[in-house]
Amino acid sequence: MQTKRQEKVAKLKADLAGKLESYVEHAVMVALFYNEDGVRAIDELLKEYNNQLWEIVHMKNYTVESFPFRNLLFEKLFPPTEEGRDPHDQQLLDRFCAALQCTQLEKNAARYTENDVKPIKDRFNNFDFSLPLRWQACNLVRHLFFLRLTSTEVFWGLVELLNADPHNRAALCIMFPESNWQEELAKLRDEHALQREKELSRHNNATREVAALVDPKEMRSQYDYMHARSAATTRATEDNIIDVQALQLRPYQEELVKDAIIGHNTLIVAPTGSGKTPVAVYIAIKHLEDREQSGKRGRVIMLVPRVPLVKQQKDRFNQFMSTKYYVEGFHGAEAARNSSRRDTILASDVIVITPQIFVNMLRSVRECERLFIADFSLLIFDEAHHAVKDHAYAVIMRLIKKYDGPRPQIVGLTASPRVTADSREVMYNEVVQLLARLECTKISTVHRTILDLEKFVSKPDDEIKEVNKPGEQTVEYHFISLVATTVMNIHERLNSHYLESLAKGVSTSGHKLEGNWLKFPGVLSKTVTYYIFLTGLEEQLRNIGRNSAKFIPLLTVLYLKALVNVIEMAEVLPMTYAYSHLEAEIKDIERTSPVDFCVEFVKNLRGGIELMLEENRPAICKELLDEIKSQFVKNVDSRVIVFVEERGMAVKLADFIDKNTSDEIAAAYVLGTNKSYRKGTRGGYTQTNAEQQANIAGFREGKFKVMVATSVIEEGLDVKDCNLIIKYNCSGSTVQNMQRRGRARAQGSRSILLVLDSRKSDQEYRALQNEKLLRHVLEMIRENGEKNLEDRVKREQENQLQEMERLEKEEEEKRINLSNNLFDVMCSICNHVKFVSASLRFVGTNAVCVEPNVWNNISLDVSESIKYKRIIKSNCSLDTFGAVKCGFFVRDSNSRCLHILGKIYRFGGVYLPQFDVKQLQFQSVGNRDEPLKSFASWNEVTQHAFCIPEANDSDLADMLNSLAENKQEDKAKLDILGERIQRQIDSAVEHGFRGNDEFISGDEDENQKPDSTQREGRVKQFI
Repeated sequence: MQTKRQEKVAKLKADLAGKLESYVEHAVMVALFYNEDGVRAIDELLKEYNNQLWEIVHMKNYTVESFPFRNLLFEKLFPPTEEGRDPHDQQLLDRFCAALQCTQLEKNAARYTENDVKPIKDRFNNFDFSLPLRWQACNLVRHLFFLRLTSTEVFWGLVELLNADPHNRAALCIMFPESNWQEELAKLRDEHALQREKELSRHNNATREVAALVDPKEMRSQYDYMHARSAATTRATEDNIIDVQALQLRPYQEELVKDAIIGHNTLIVAPTGSGKTPVAVYIAIKHLEDREQSGKRGRVIMLVPRVPLVKQQKDRFNQFMSTKYYVEGFHGAEAARNSSRRDTILASDVIVITPQIFVNMLRSVRECERLFIADFSLLIFDEAHHAVKDHAYAVIMRLIKKYDGPRPQIVGLTASPRVTADSREVMYNEVVQLLARLECTKISTVHRTILDLEKFVSKPDDEIKEVNKPGEQTVEYHFISLVATTVMNIHERLNSHYLESLAKGVSTSGHKLEGNWLKFPGVLSKTVTYYIFLTGLEEQLRNIGRNSAKFIPLLTVLYLKALVNVIEMAEVLPMTYAYSHLEAEIKDIERTSPVDFCVEFVKNLRGGIELMLEENRPAICKELLDEIKSQFVKNVDSRVIVFVEERGMAVKLADFIDKNTSDEIAAAYVLGTNKSYRKGTRGGYTQTNAEQQANIAGFREGKFKVMVATSVIEEGLDVKDCNLIIKYNCSGSTVQNMQRRGRARAQGSRSILLVLDSRKSDQEYRALQNEKLLRHVLEMIRENGEKNLEDRVKREQENQLQEMERLEKEEEEKRINLSNNLFDVMCSICNHVKFVSASLRFVGTNAVCVEPNVWNNISLDVSESIKYKRIIKSNCSLDTFGAVKCGFFVRDSNSRCLHILGKIYRFGGVYLPQFDVKQLQFQSVGNRDEPLKSFASWNEVTQHAFCIPEANDSDLADMLNSLAENKQEDKAKLDILGERIQRQIDSAVEHGFRGNDEFISGDEDENQKPDSTQREGRVKQFI
């Protein structure tokens, strides 16, 4: 039995031991931790006296198991020791724990609902936060090393939690010490996402089903899909909501809607700026109210041709309808695994959507995406004049005409019916043909209230100014001459070293270059003629049989085309801009495969050009600047739009204007699809949707006073104060002229054509005359009466139906006649065979291959830059994106053929390789002695070579998993990039506007607002 003294001594020893332990802990954790020598000394003692504990501390007993989470954590916190370093110098884990703040980490974890942070949240449930901070961190990290997880998701959950606050972000710097941790983190995130997509491809894609589809005759009810509604996606801000009954039309707008609101299929024709969007909203409201009163279901879909218009029109509909009706909007990519879009549409009363998405959903083979004609009671076509040929509008109408159930009402909106004729009767027929295609028997124009219309819509004055080309004594003329001389030298070398032998048939295949292609037509005074000559030569070279000797000549033609483009640019821009454009195009060509002798000639050209480069301004440039400056002298708040034909010209001209005007006159550019004859123009001039919208927003607000644009804003850009339109050495059709001139809104506005070529001024005169003729035709239609128009439209509908039946019969006969024809389909540059013609199918207007193994014969470029380019060229529709390249190694040039054959197409969640017929050649499998064939269009292929049927459910089912099985990594990258680009487009469209201010399109009237306060706060630039 212990005495009191013994108890006191024992207690004193325990207290001293505790104090000693605390002191040692303090010394190790505080004093020694930051002393490398001290830590190393303790580590040596531990190794000598307790080697087992030392091995545990240094994770020497760690065995690599099938737990990727532990492996990744070990890799980051116990990196391998470099040779020659002290084996005890592994203190990364200690530093990581010292930087960890568990209290803040627990708060971050509480805000997350994702499964990848669940094990960390579970650990915090019984966590002792009374421990010292460093002990807390050690406790947590020790726990992490015992997690037996078969994926790395929790590791990335930990990384996300560390990144969520500045307290723990220092720990990331320790975990990623060798580089900028943000970049490393982004890279590793992508790798993780790629791995996750691979797993999804393996486990999920293989189980997809192609649904058996039945075409119903009744509309599906919104009430069955109420789960898909989200008030946050459609509600306008409270101060922006207007009651349904509050929309008041102007007198001329009431005249425009009179036929549509009583159920007639109607084409509404009214000038740009007259406010066709309020007209559409009013028609939709009346339609839904009438359907409700008659006990019928109703659903309205508004189709808009451009992505930015989706948000604008959706917001406008919401503004007047959200108190009573549910409004949604869709644009952009088909999400590969998206099963909710159909439900959201069916839950809606009004849907604003781009037409190609609607076509895809009407034809989808996946039940979770399929829509039917019966699901809609009213279709409104914005910019209805697009309903021609194979445009998505025309495809939709053909689907409606083939449907044998109850058809929806059709309303079309346009400022300019598409007409090309120069005689009254022919133009009359063209208008009737458009009405017949849209199934419209009524056409609404403003007549009785024309004076009221003129109060709100101004018409710009038109001018045409011809400017002299550079004279022989000017420096730009010598610049052009030097480029022309280089063209001649390259062409002569092309003739003597390549074309002559090809013309004689000196090739392995025995085929030769047909036609008189050895003659040099001249370039200095005939750039257009020479460019057409080069295009023909390129086609003939592609038609030669499988002969690698044509590879270099084809690339040489690209050099020549680039040089010809620069000659025309030098006539309308200073030489420095033309020269930089040349450099961009040459760089683009040589990225594929440089041609040695062309490289040498271009090098010599650079030397000559650099000696003469100076600040010069061709006469047309001076005239342009004079017009712009004089406009701002008259009105400092003016806006000017300059239209050009090509993307490169838009970029260079905007820079020229910006640098040669005052600081108050800033210039920007907006790019669109280049529809001029220079379809082969290179140089990589692209613009993301976000950049495009930022520039448009800046133009509207006045940050930019001058906008240089291609055709992308012929429809969709309006600024109240825009009072000068300049067409810079380019003219257009009647429709283009009406749309371009309609951009000018201000009173006293002007439209000017500046040209060097009298042919373009003649074209402008014809377009202006046709516009006047169109007004006479519309008046004639009104005077002839509704019955006359209805009869003519019905006759035209019968004619179109007969024509469609005739074409279908011809197609069937052709299919029978060509059914036995089989062709090898190959790259037009290197002639490597990719697949046989029997595996080609049409998906809409897209020719795709449905042979699952085709992915092994092609190369895919799924880089983000390619996606951006495709976004722009398809008005931001992501149905087609990425590039399909040849990828075959050509021995003669010792390089890989990177010729772009087409694009990657996604339809109904199925990836398909889409091919451009102009980039392919065809050889008969039955007769290989025949020369190779080239075609200008797929229509020509089906007319003269072989049939291409429509893709059916079986074809799509075969291709559903083919990309994942053959190129799993590319498939995963496509999924990741598709989702990323879609998020960026959504952000651009959603956040590129402040609040619910609308981006007013060509059919909107900025004057017509519910109240004056809503005119404040215009669009802000967000980049």
